[in-house]
Amino acid sequence: MDLLKRTLLTLALAAASTPALAEDFDPWALCRPAEQAPFSPLVPAGNTRIHLFSDEALIDRLGISIFRGNAELSRDGRTLSADELRFSEAEGLAEAEGGVRFEDSQFRLESPRGYLLLNTDQGRFEDARYFYAPMHARGAASRVERVDAERFRLSNASYTTCDEGKDDWILRASRVDLDRESGEGRARNVLLRFKGAPLFYTPYISFPIDDRRKSGFLYPSIGNSDASGLDLSVPYYWNIAPHRDATLTPRILGDRGVLMGTEFRYLNPRSRGELNLEYLDDRDYGEERGSLTLRHEADPLPRTRLDVHINQVSDADYLTDLGDSLAVASTTHLENRADLRYTGDGWNLLTRFQGYQTVDPAIPATGRPYQRLPQVLFTTAPPTTPRLLEGSLRAEWVAFERQDTLTGQRLDLMPGVKMPLRQPWGFLTPGVKYRYTSYQLENAAPGTDTRPDRSVPIVSVDSGLFFDRPLADGGLQTLEPRAYYLYVPYRDQDELPLFDTGRMDFSFDQLFRDHRFTGADRVGDANQLTLALTSRRLDPASGEERYRASLGQIFYFDDRRVTLAPAPATEDRSSLVAEAALRLAREWSARGAIQWDPHGEQTELATAQLQYRGPGRRIANLGYRLREDPLRPDLEIEQVDLSAAWPVSARWDLVGRYNYSLRDERDLEVLAGLEYESCCWRARLVARRYLTAGEAREYNNAIYFQLILKGLAGLGKGLDEFLGESIRGYETYD
Repeated sequence: MDLLKRTLLTLALAAASTPALAEDFDPWALCRPAEQAPFSPLVPAGNTRIHLFSDEALIDRLGISIFRGNAELSRDGRTLSADELRFSEAEGLAEAEGGVRFEDSQFRLESPRGYLLLNTDQGRFEDARYFYAPMHARGAASRVERVDAERFRLSNASYTTCDEGKDDWILRASRVDLDRESGEGRARNVLLRFKGAPLFYTPYISFPIDDRRKSGFLYPSIGNSDASGLDLSVPYYWNIAPHRDATLTPRILGDRGVLMGTEFRYLNPRSRGELNLEYLDDRDYGEERGSLTLRHEADPLPRTRLDVHINQVSDADYLTDLGDSLAVASTTHLENRADLRYTGDGWNLLTRFQGYQTVDPAIPATGRPYQRLPQVLFTTAPPTTPRLLEGSLRAEWVAFERQDTLTGQRLDLMPGVKMPLRQPWGFLTPGVKYRYTSYQLENAAPGTDTRPDRSVPIVSVDSGLFFDRPLADGGLQTLEPRAYYLYVPYRDQDELPLFDTGRMDFSFDQLFRDHRFTGADRVGDANQLTLALTSRRLDPASGEERYRASLGQIFYFDDRRVTLAPAPATEDRSSLVAEAALRLAREWSARGAIQWDPHGEQTELATAQLQYRGPGRRIANLGYRLREDPLRPDLEIEQVDLSAAWPVSARWDLVGRYNYSLRDERDLEVLAGLEYESCCWRARLVARRYLTAGEAREYNNAIYFQLILKGLAGLGKGLDEFLGESIRGYETYD
């Protein structure tokens, strides 16, 4: 009966599966408690001998024995009970009459009559009713037949996870055939009703009854937005082979046409990946449009890894028109690359081919990123055991390509050695590196040196102390001063090209780096000292941080002559950087960072985040972001962000987000949703208004609906992904 117990629950699971539930969440908390006491088998699992019990017995070893009054037949953790049992030991036949019940620790089947042939695994139960405790699932069938050990047949079957007497949704089929050998089920005249109204019907459907995948239609997704109108997707899942599958998704966009989407996945012994294709003959845009995304990973040889990422769209407006968030629509470059990595004993070798598709036509050719065709990078790995002297080497060769501009090759070598001296009370790490960079340039302006080079030493000393003191509650407070000195002599680099170099964002971590530019085209001169202080408070029970606060600043002894700006940097101090993280209580946490310019007496960067995570999936976030950058005014922001997911009762939840730009005095995203949950179903309705990217910066209004039938599937627009992006810490339990 194991197959019957599992497959009665899969009559309509051909369309979708339910994701795993969080361990601390009970999806059936709103259901009535089971009326029956937990079943305790008379014969434990593993005991395959037959045990018979009754109030009255008539034993006939050569014929049929009759057991009346609380009659029970038990074997291997399962029990068949009835008012009367007739058992033929020779034939292995057990016939049950009156109050028939078959059950184990999780499953119960009730019937007025039935029989089992224990030797041939055949049987039949009439007018059967069943209940499966882990899924709170129940149903009925006019007849349950066990054809053989591998096949079952159900007539007039039903399935629901709702409480007894309240069939908010129910699925019915006139006939269901289950084949364990093929892992396939087939059902005829399948009808799904919700609140008495027909929701889905098919005259025939096949579906998997085990972990093996099965081709078939998935449930549709439904939504509506200003950008595309009605949005209806009807995906079809194609199980090509055990290691290959595809999902074909015709997506009807009311104002644009039919977008055909294909997702192809493969999993081979040494490779795996996913290919996504989209095609749309867009009536509103007036052109054929599409996209291609490929993710491929392979291990062709031992210690070798191949990663391929390809992203392409047909036009500059594709992501703006068909993306579902401001982050996606704001993308300006799509990366395409292929990486081949080899991991040796203490070293790594990377060969990379990398290019970009620029989807923002406003970016001129000279402002677009260079392609690396190819990049070869050799690095040594840190030693696994401490050593008095630790050597390192970073060696890179890159061929940079870009249409109608300066191109060329670059060789960058940086050997180094450091001496880490560590003690429980502190550390001292002096180190030295030597960086040599040379170029072979093409398409250079007349009179330009086509083979420039640069060499520069880098000397650093990092040091720190650890002080701690016990607190009255058993906790520990630390005080960790740190000093970092860096010296890099000045080298004139104005004649060197700028292939991939930019200014790094200033942060607390940047206080302790020996470079202030990305890429190898510029090495910043330095004669500076960083002073920083960190304090932590450790919890006495768990050892986790109750709070952490850090403050640091760089003191410059010389002007920085190597910059990306026309003039050198002459300030004697860097911005003051502070960051902190605080766990106010079990439910409350806060973190923030600030960067303050003492010369301009203004805040350059500030972030703050306050979060509440309470019982019952209560979560609320309050955030603030500020960025001031006179060199890049297009990147300046000042925003507040409020989001929450909050149950207002046992059955009603609210979700929402309000993201507002103080600088632009306009909304960036407004989201409001309502969720209702009963014992066996959940419904979500979410309205969303968000600002699109591009020059127009228009608003897109959308509304989504989702109906989740617990233990069956979800109908409607999938909301979990974008709710997780909009509400920090939001989790789904569907």
